[in-house]
Amino acid sequence: MIGCYNSGTTLLEQILRQHPSIAGLPNEGQFLTGALVTPKSAGVPRLWAEKEELFRFAPNDKAVEADQIKLDWMPLLDKPLAPFAVEKSPTHAARTLWLQHHFEQPYFIHIVRNGYAVALGIHDKVLAVYGQMPKLLPKAANQWARSLEIVLEDAPQLKYFLEIRYEDLTAKPVVVATEIFNFLGLPPISSELLEQPYLVHGLRSPIKNQNASRLAAMTAEQKEAIEARAGKLLGAYGYKI
Repeated sequence: MIGCYNSGTTLLEQILRQHPSIAGLPNEGQFLTGALVTPKSAGVPRLWAEKEELFRFAPNDKAVEADQIKLDWMPLLDKPLAPFAVEKSPTHAARTLWLQHHFEQPYFIHIVRNGYAVALGIHDKVLAVYGQMPKLLPKAANQWARSLEIVLEDAPQLKYFLEIRYEDLTAKPVVVATEIFNFLGLPPISSELLEQPYLVHGLRSPIKNQNASRLAAMTAEQKEAIEARAGKLLGAYGYKI
C-alpha cells in the first residue's frame, strides 16, 4: 500500500488484513528492519519529502538491503502461508520501482485523500509530537503533493497498480473493497466485516469520512498556504473548499 501520511492507509490496511489470504506485520515495515532509514531518524518526522534523496531508490540499487528486509519481515508475518502480505510504510511511495524490481510481483494500491485534510493532519501530528518547526504547514502540503507527484510519475511503469480515493472508500466501503480484492484476484470479504468499528490512531469508529471535522477548523491563511504548494494537484483531483 502506498499513500501519504493521514490518507487512510491504516484503515485500509486493517480492512485488507481481514482477508484470510493477506498477512500483515505488527508495525510499519520501515520500523521492523535496520535496512531502511526512517524519517524520524533523518530528522524529518512525517516529512520524508524534505530529504527525498534518502528514500527514493533507483530500481537496481540496494540489493543487499532488499534481501535484509525480506529476512527481517518474513518471520513477523501473522499468516506465514498467505499468498499476499500487506505493507504500508508511507516512504514506499518514493520507491515503488525499487520495490517492483526486488520483490516478487508486488501489487501497488495507492490511496489518495483530500490534500487540505492531509496537510492539516500532518501539521497537527508533527506539532503535537515534535513541537513547532519553521514553515511546518507548507512542508506538510509539500509532503502530500510530492508523494503524489512521485507516484504519478512512476505508476505507468508499475505492472500492477490501482488508485483509490479515501473519500470513495469511506462512502462505499463494500464497493471499493471488492474492487481491491478483484484487483488482487481474491474473493471479497463479507460486508459484515466492513460494518464493524475499526481502531485508527486511538479512535474506534465505523468506517466514515473524517474530512469535514478537519476542514471545518481550517483558516483562510492555512488554506492559502496549502494551495501555494499543492493547488495544482488539488485542482486535478477535484478537491475544493
